[in-house]
Amino acid sequence: MLLTFTNKTENVDVVVIGGGPAGSTAATMLARKGWHVVLLESEYFPRKHIGESLLPASLPILEELNVSASMESAGFLKKWGATMVWGKERDPWSWHFRETNANNPHSYQVDRSQFDDILLKNSLNNGVDVRQGHRVTQPLFKGNRVSGVQYITPDMGCRSINARVAVDASGQSVLLGRNLNLRRWDDFFRNLSVYGYFTETESLPSPDESNIFIESYRHGWLWHIPLHTGVSSVGAVMDSKYGQSMISKYGLP
Repeated sequence: MLLTFTNKTENVDVVVIGGGPAGSTAATMLARKGWHVVLLESEYFPRKHIGESLLPASLPILEELNVSASMESAGFLKKWGATMVWGKERDPWSWHFRETNANNPHSYQVDRSQFDDILLKNSLNNGVDVRQGHRVTQPLFKGNRVSGVQYITPDMGCRSINARVAVDASGQSVLLGRNLNLRRWDDFFRNLSVYGYFTETESLPSPDESNIFIESYRHGWLWHIPLHTGVSSVGAVMDSKYGQSMISKYGLP
């Protein structure tokens, strides 16, 4: 299907690129301040996404967003800490959030399809113009300043939107960072991960059954995250060069 172009350009206060937790949170808080906010998300929610284990520092933000009741009703597992096997010692040990955070002694293990959908719907309920299936293709410039974006609509229309502020919450796409040549690699964190979702996995002994379990190994570390759906997120993180060499040698499973 061919793109259809239009000369019509919208003018708004803020355009947010991406509807994940960062984008929906920024959009909601800005809309509450009276700004005209348009959020452009390329996919349709709910959609699958990796990254299930939250930290207690997220709870005050969720309270400010007024989604705490939705989090409770969703049935997400409360995460009270982490259990580790790390270094030379092979016996697991646990640490709990209450030891350092009396105000927020727990966090959540979330199903991201549900969690992200809760936050995006909250943006809509707070007056954000949420547009799913709208893919941002490039930023627009006025001099050296980003003045808006160009995007593709679900019916393959090519549109433009001008904004006083552009918020890049596109995650790994790093739309503005790539276009402005701002992205920099940290060699210490050039890792590769392989993950999957499994049923009938073994839980940790009580009271740590909802903890994230992390175990180190020679080339990186492994995670196990239980979810309220009965599924567990399991993955391995390793040095990128090592991981790529193993893929070249053995292929993908």
